[in-house]
Amino acid sequence: MIKGGSYVKGTDTQGCSEIDIVLFSDVFANVNHCKKQLREGLDALRENLKQTSHGDRILMGKRAPLSLRFSFVCTEGLHRHSFEIMAYCDILGPDPSTDLKLHLYRKLYLCNDSDMAQLCALALLPYQVDFVKASVARVKELIRLMIHWFKTSFANSTEENKFRRLPSSYTVELLTIHVWELAGKPLLFSLVQGMRAVLKLLVRYAEIDVVWHRHYHPKFPIFVKVNQKHTRPFILDPANPTINVCDTCNAWDEVALVARHSLLKPLFSRVRAEPPWLFTNNW
Repeated sequence: MIKGGSYVKGTDTQGCSEIDIVLFSDVFANVNHCKKQLREGLDALRENLKQTSHGDRILMGKRAPLSLRFSFVCTEGLHRHSFEIMAYCDILGPDPSTDLKLHLYRKLYLCNDSDMAQLCALALLPYQVDFVKASVARVKELIRLMIHWFKTSFANSTEENKFRRLPSSYTVELLTIHVWELAGKPLLFSLVQGMRAVLKLLVRYAEIDVVWHRHYHPKFPIFVKVNQKHTRPFILDPANPTINVCDTCNAWDEVALVARHSLLKPLFSRVRAEPPWLFTNNW
């Protein structure tokens, strides 16, 4: 079992924690077998959860083709854990070779089946979690602030904007880490200065162009092809060179507008950049 999400990474916000769970099972002979049997298994798990002693505190979400989504409401403080459970066969194993990971990247790049690609990409979840989890405590505090900003600064979903997709929590995490790296990776810093820097970059979202090379080389052919064709905003998943995490959002103009309005509020309006955030003067 592999756990991910904001709770595991240490970036959860007050009132709600996100927990992703991937169950690797020997029942599945291969990816195709997993895809065929997955829905039946998730439906059975759904019914079993309803029958547990805590079933009255479990709120089932909308059905998804490859996962089971539900919320668990705690008895104290009404804190809510948001779960997404996925199942898969482990194609990488606990200590995969570089060649095995590169083979998976090629498979993901050439895959024309979005469901199949999503299933295969689950094997990379541990590397995504580790990338964010390795951040210093102050960065995680800044990430929590930014996730809270996204949750509280935008209009609720309505019939008119029901197709709007804001950046995912993972996208916010990576963007915040990138801004912190631009500041020279300080261990301690002002959260106001840090949040101001992230908001200023969101206003200029069309300039976002971020790549890390922890898991794939700059000359790796798949990366080269993806990099040549990319459009901005662009944040390449540090664990998966085939995915631009910014593509999860289709409302960047709205994000920029809300960020611009936030920068005019008293908390930021009279703030001037201080070291190590002087680079934001060019924004």
